Amino acid sequence: MERLGRAAKTWRAAVVLALTVMFCAGSLVGDDHWWPFSPWRMFSTSQAATGSVWSTGIEVQTADRPGEWVRAPLTPENVGLNRAEVEGRIPQIEADPSRLGTLARSHSELRPSSAEWTALRVVRRLIVVVDRRPTGEVRTEVLAEWRAS
Repeated sequence: MERLGRAAKTWRAAVVLALTVMFCAGSLVGDDHWWPFSPWRMFSTSQAATGSVWSTGIEVQTADRPGEWVRAPLTPENVGLNRAEVEGRIPQIEADPSRLGTLARSHSELRPSSAEWTALRVVRRLIVVVDRRPTGEVRTEVLAEWRAS
């Protein structure tokens, strides 16, 4: 068995010290962008017992059901993206709703036998909670809307 030399011990101690400082700083002042040196906010905080919880989704109109908004799954199998990927781009989508046309085109390619989407909108549902229990009240807010031309 060979013993570590002074230089090997020194650089290992320096790495451990640097990682310790980064993890401590991340825990105290970091946010999601500091990951893996800080906790993800969604796992390190909790919602108030009374308030609202929001959920983002999409609703579509199809060629065979014009004028009727129907919820559609926001999944890679349905539109090629995860819900989190769409949620992360809400500011850009609100600024330019034509970006939603990409989801409709992706759906057509992924699900060619499904009815064509003629309109799509991103909605945020606020579910009202009192003492950690849903009240049944749901407020829906349309964030962006796209229609095929």
